[in-house]
Amino acid sequence: MRLYIKSDFKKKITFTTRELLWKMWFKEWQGHPITYSNVGDDEMLQDDFYFVVSFDKWRFCDSRWDNIPSYDLNNPWNSYKYENISLEFEKTFITEWRERGDYLRIATSHIDVLTVDKRAMYIMAVEVAGAIDGKISSDGKQTWIDVETFKELHKDILSLTYDQATEISVEELKSLKPVEDPLWDEEERLREEYIKIHGERVYDDEEED
Repeated sequence: MRLYIKSDFKKKITFTTRELLWKMWFKEWQGHPITYSNVGDDEMLQDDFYFVVSFDKWRFCDSRWDNIPSYDLNNPWNSYKYENISLEFEKTFITEWRERGDYLRIATSHIDVLTVDKRAMYIMAVEVAGAIDGKISSDGKQTWIDVETFKELHKDILSLTYDQATEISVEELKSLKPVEDPLWDEEERLREEYIKIHGERVYDDEEED
């Protein structure tokens, strides 16, 4: 799944990575703090609009997740228990941070994702776009809507609690087929092409050596 955000980017994000992921999923559930993995710190989120995060469902103390058998390699759980949600400018990875592009992109590992992560993705879009007076596109930058319109359009997902989203997600595992978004292979290919033309990036500390 992919969402895009456009803005003049004159405003900065002021919330922290933890504050964001707590809104996306929760801070704690029945006394258990959320288990998660991430790339990027507060400075990268606030200055560079970069943050990658995953709710580590597979190691969280919720029997609805940790009782799912993982010994069957064909079980979609083996893919969906790892779902990265990535916030970054379109060209950040391709150009090794030398260019950023015009739009922010929020993307998931898979084309279709569990409701618990779709809800989190939508909340990320609302929080980020709302902080920088941005607009959101869910159709590949063809049309753009403001945050309030997006919230109304997706209120069926955004109104769910973590528990409700989890109950739906557990049922989705019975039928949903994990298909990786081809975006990530395409990003690798474009990065290799970019490096062939422009060379590997040389960082300041390497230049001093």
